[in-house]
Amino acid sequence: MVGTGPDTAPATALLVIVDATVHTARTAHALDCRTVFVQRPGAPVHELVDDSSGYYSVDFTRDALFTGFVEAVLRPLAPTAVISLSDEGARPAALANAVLGTAGTPAEVIERLAAGTPDKPAHGASDRWAYTFSEAGQHRWVALMDADAPPRPTERIVPEEALSTDEYASVMAGLNRFLDSAGLRTGPARIRLRGRNGEVRVLGGAPTVGTDEQSEFIRRLTGFDLTRAALAGAAGRADDRLTGRAHPRKEATR
Repeated sequence: MVGTGPDTAPATALLVIVDATVHTARTAHALDCRTVFVQRPGAPVHELVDDSSGYYSVDFTRDALFTGFVEAVLRPLAPTAVISLSDEGARPAALANAVLGTAGTPAEVIERLAAGTPDKPAHGASDRWAYTFSEAGQHRWVALMDADAPPRPTERIVPEEALSTDEYASVMAGLNRFLDSAGLRTGPARIRLRGRNGEVRVLGGAPTVGTDEQSEFIRRLTGFDLTRAALAGAAGRADDRLTGRAHPRKEATR
């Protein structure tokens, strides 16, 4: 493993981010906290760090190696939280939080989210992503997007607009049940839904925000910044303006 430590000046929260994208890193830099990035060997670094952040390169997919890294390197830094907004980094971040005793989504919750309801692809089925954000066990449904196509400028992604009143109520109830049963209480989730013959099934999900493109698209069209809200919450910088009810923006109709 290689890396550089963070600035040692007196600081506020120290947020460790595993497997960050450029968008995640830039969003974190705008928060009032220090940042440390943990990336896999070979991942680009210069696009992530700034003068007040540190980085480490380690194979976080190897549990024994990563646990040793957490004990030897991260524990002395006394981070406020370890977080990842990527599918690959979610479990290592959970492992780090378990070792350090810091807050975060437990590994068993991630496993229950991933399990979902097994289903096989079938003719006439359509898959979509539901993006949610939870605070103290209260779940907000922020956006609904096609799972198999890139975002389109004309796409209606605010759930209340994309679905009829009855459809929205039914799917929202299903999402609430799924998130409650998985035990997710805080943070984002991206959940795969499958619609067929008028019924919607929850296939599974992860405590992530999707790609940079998807996250930014959701922010522009709904006003809800999933990436910033997740990072700010982990750093203890929760802001009601970031987690207000999603709403359509003028850009969505252009």
